[in-house]
Amino acid sequence: MRKNITIDTDFIQEEMCCWGVPTLALSVVREGMEPFTAAFGDIAEKGRTADAHTAFCIASCSKAMTSALAAMLVSEGKLNYDTPVVEYLPSFALADPEASENTTLRDILCHRTGLGGHDGIWPVPETLDQFTRRFRYLLPSAPFRKKAQYSNIMYALAGRLCEQVTGKDWSALMHEYIFSPLKMDESSCTADRLTRSGNWAVPHQVIEGRLTSLSVWNTDTVAPAASVNSTAADMTRWLDFLVRKGETAEGKRLIEESVFEEMISKQIDFPDFISGDCLFPSDGYAFGWQTGAYKGRRIRKHTGKIEGYSSIHAFLPEEKLGVAIMMNLHSPTVSIMHAILYTVIDSLLGEKKENWSEKFRPETPLTAADYDDCTVDIFRQRYPQAESLESSAKIPPSNFVGTYFAPGYGQLEIISEGNGLFLCFRQSKLPLQPYWGNLFRAEGFKADILTLHLPVTFIFDPQGKAVCAQVPFEPLTADISFRRV
Repeated sequence: MRKNITIDTDFIQEEMCCWGVPTLALSVVREGMEPFTAAFGDIAEKGRTADAHTAFCIASCSKAMTSALAAMLVSEGKLNYDTPVVEYLPSFALADPEASENTTLRDILCHRTGLGGHDGIWPVPETLDQFTRRFRYLLPSAPFRKKAQYSNIMYALAGRLCEQVTGKDWSALMHEYIFSPLKMDESSCTADRLTRSGNWAVPHQVIEGRLTSLSVWNTDTVAPAASVNSTAADMTRWLDFLVRKGETAEGKRLIEESVFEEMISKQIDFPDFISGDCLFPSDGYAFGWQTGAYKGRRIRKHTGKIEGYSSIHAFLPEEKLGVAIMMNLHSPTVSIMHAILYTVIDSLLGEKKENWSEKFRPETPLTAADYDDCTVDIFRQRYPQAESLESSAKIPPSNFVGTYFAPGYGQLEIISEGNGLFLCFRQSKLPLQPYWGNLFRAEGFKADILTLHLPVTFIFDPQGKAVCAQVPFEPLTADISFRRV
């Protein structure tokens, strides 16, 4: 008879209270022991308590599942980590000719293609094939293979490769290769499936000091990077698969052991979200996993964050131990997730008890500003002394109004309503506050987990009519230039 796992749930609820987390789910597995699940809090706006079958979006923890799917296809001989992408997708191209010719699945999975975030280009209603054809127009922000730059959009390309070699779409592949064999019957990989599940945690963010429910952020465009929805019960099956090193509970091997080991081996240096040796930061990136050591033992982990959701999953391969935490709070969550993670690991390893809560909490009481760490004011960073105008009357609105276009980013519109101008791009309609010169401020643009306040500058023709709008949608490159059409 297998032993039960014992977890201090009072500690978890105290942490939730401290950080203001509405709902949290925990999954724990250890070889030879019964899997443990627990859920805390209520499902907002549904009048019921969360349980092990409540679904959360796991956001970027999805990357490990994408990596596992790719590893299964490598094990089947359908993919190779080191074959150039162009041999699978002849239409593939990047702006850097060297990267176009040589990028491999290995480069994609460890974020070393030279292409940075460019999260401003999604979500859009396009297939993975349509979306990845945009990449040839996007400026790189590092030399090919020289630096890890976290990229959701390149994980979309990893998914597109899986589609190409199987002839099946992404959602079907996830169900066939991951969810079905692991019996993850409550998991899905589209925003629509989450909201139709009937038992799901509503996403939340603290805005201006107030806990606020959000709409589900549609990540379908970059589904292989961030789209998986799962429950505490299903995550125990995922963790069990990991501690078995690619084998199902029934003994069926889905990933060859050598391929599994390669999947979790460090490929490149990569900075962690945490710092300080006593907090055990990771040292690198494998394929969908951060690599490192915890008290002398190998640990693989990854965090996830998207509009109103945060998650972490981790496993210790030699200890055959895995932990997953999911919650419906946007930020800050790194501290609570690691405090719970380390406390659970210590208890299962028989390590001396440590006050991880105290080590990860700030020294002063939380303020509204602590919950605003995902807002970036690029405008003020660039123009700290800029002064606004009361109106844009100095230049007639008609000189700005029109449609603008940038390869890779698509169409942007400037419209006039009432006494003001608005920037319409993707799913956003942002008021433009005029400043002196050709400068405007656009507040509240959503790019992945960030809310950006952006400068918008215009270039005029000799007649004073705007012919180009420039916006730093990707801060690591030159401003994106949208030319009037």
